[in-house]
Amino acid sequence: MKSRLITVTITILLSVSLQSQEIVRKGFLGARIVTANDSVLKSNSIKHGVLIDKIVKKEYSKKHKLREGDILISINGKRCTKARDVTTILKDKRSGNEVTFNIIRKKREKTIKGILPAKPMEKSDKHDIIYDQFSFNKGAIRVIVDKPKTDKKVPAVLFIQGYTCSSLDNTSPDHPYIKLVKGLCDKGYAVMRMEKPGMGDNYNTSDCSEIDFHTEVEAFSLALEKLKTYDFVDKDNVFIWGHSMGGVIAPIIAAQQNVKGVAVYGCTIRPWRDYLNDLFRIQSIMVGADPVENDKGMKAYAKILYGLFIDKKHPDLLAKDPELKEALKNGFSYDGKGHIWTRHYKYIVQIDDYSLFEQWSKVKSNVLVFWGDADLEAFSEWDHKQITDVVNKYNPGKATYYNIKNTTHSFAKVKSMQHGIKNRNWKYITSNFNQEVIEATYNWMNNVIKNK
Repeated sequence: MKSRLITVTITILLSVSLQSQEIVRKGFLGARIVTANDSVLKSNSIKHGVLIDKIVKKEYSKKHKLREGDILISINGKRCTKARDVTTILKDKRSGNEVTFNIIRKKREKTIKGILPAKPMEKSDKHDIIYDQFSFNKGAIRVIVDKPKTDKKVPAVLFIQGYTCSSLDNTSPDHPYIKLVKGLCDKGYAVMRMEKPGMGDNYNTSDCSEIDFHTEVEAFSLALEKLKTYDFVDKDNVFIWGHSMGGVIAPIIAAQQNVKGVAVYGCTIRPWRDYLNDLFRIQSIMVGADPVENDKGMKAYAKILYGLFIDKKHPDLLAKDPELKEALKNGFSYDGKGHIWTRHYKYIVQIDDYSLFEQWSKVKSNVLVFWGDADLEAFSEWDHKQITDVVNKYNPGKATYYNIKNTTHSFAKVKSMQHGIKNRNWKYITSNFNQEVIEATYNWMNNVIKNK
């Protein structure tokens, strides 16, 4: 199938309306919440509830009226059985919204009404942090820019994150993405993050788990256009930095918009169905699957991949076969509601609407291709070298391959691939960020800018 050209049609009225009115910040309890254990439930003579274990700041409590030690039974009439229920119920609530809490306080049930505080915005002594937005379909998408504290024009980077649906707003400073963003800003580059549709403060956008791949590409394309509008950005020196799925999206955008350079890390150039086939065959054995049993399971996986990508069948149709139903559940984390690995199945299938070989051949800018040789998720060095070769074939001398030794998909420094597999935990990842990722990117971008 031919690549779909990204087109955006927004009425002038809608554009003016959304740009003149700031997105209202998402609501925020500012509390640590835990599921109430059996002992707490029994002592309060209730069957369900969640405990307000800690309030981060007193000013939050003054607004929403909750106190430490309160047991939440329901919010706006919706039951709170587990801690995550609170997040789900308040997901679409904005700061200033009135909320009704049914609680147990000092063993007495009562109903209180409060106002949701706003989630705090990022602050920095080193950078200017800009919260902005752009129109998207009938809503608006949040972008966050880290800008060096200078009055001069600066080169800029659009950072495109990976596959998952998660917010990058006021995320832990230990998060590898945040370390990369802040690190590049420390080097003098303005760096933009975009919240995927349905995430963070975004207004009137479809849930991230429900959007397709074309929609996500379109959103990041508009984010790049937005980045180029700032008066502090040196528009001749704008880069894209794509990680994982971001490294798949990056060439699609760069093939259509002019940028100075594209850096990618931990991605693929093959059709997505081929990558997934190898993921099941090779990666599974790398993490300890029995080779013989894994090989037997490959037949079911192959049927599923063919059914999804070639026959364009809904997973539910494939799941009518008992063997494939089991393989979908175990191998694809299929939830029976159209989602594979937490994303809508159309998102995954639509990746193959683009020939990545063709997209990379159209990229006229400079390219840096990172491959971490301890990257379990993007384990194929061939893919990364092939990206380099394709770019250089159609645009000689433009692409550089960079093997970043003993580094995982999450930019963690390890001793070996197996060492990385054994330490795939958040504590290790956040404590062992490989600064070489930042240094190599900075050196490459500086050289590209100097060698005009």
